[in-house]
Amino acid sequence: MTFTPAIDPDIEYPDSDGKPMADNTEQYEWIVKIKENL
Repeated sequence: MTFTPAIDPDIEYPDSDGKPMADNTEQYEWIVKIKENL
Protein backbone atom coordinates (compact mmCIF):
# COMPACT_ATOMS: atom_id res chain seq x y z
CA MET A 1 0.00 0.00 0.00
CA THR A 2 1.35 3.42 -0.91
CA PHE A 3 0.77 6.67 0.87
CA THR A 4 0.03 9.80 -1.16
CA PRO A 5 0.55 12.99 0.83
CA ALA A 6 -2.16 15.63 0.71
CA ILE A 7 -1.46 18.58 -1.59
CA ASP A 8 -1.81 22.02 -0.07
CA PRO A 9 -4.09 23.96 -2.48
CA ASP A 10 -2.84 27.32 -1.10
CA ILE A 11 0.66 26.85 -2.55
CA GLU A 12 1.00 28.20 -6.09
CA TYR A 13 3.97 27.05 -8.15
CA PRO A 14 4.78 29.35 -11.12
CA ASP A 15 5.13 27.83 -14.59
CA SER A 16 7.88 30.26 -15.58
CA ASP A 17 9.93 33.18 -14.34
CA GLY A 18 8.63 35.44 -17.11
CA LYS A 19 11.93 35.44 -18.97
CA PRO A 20 12.47 33.97 -22.44
CA MET A 21 13.91 30.46 -22.60
CA ALA A 22 16.51 31.53 -25.18
CA ASP A 23 17.93 34.73 -26.62
CA ASN A 24 17.61 33.62 -30.23
CA THR A 25 16.29 30.86 -32.47
CA GLU A 26 19.59 28.95 -32.57
CA GLN A 27 19.73 28.71 -28.77
CA TYR A 28 16.10 27.58 -28.67
CA GLU A 29 16.74 24.85 -31.25
CA TRP A 30 19.68 23.51 -29.20
CA ILE A 31 17.61 23.53 -26.01
CA VAL A 32 14.87 21.54 -27.75
CA LYS A 33 17.35 19.06 -29.28
CA ILE A 34 18.99 18.40 -25.92
CA LYS A 35 15.67 18.06 -24.09
CA GLU A 36 14.26 15.65 -26.69
CA ASN A 37 17.23 13.33 -26.17
CA LEU A 38 16.85 13.18 -22.40
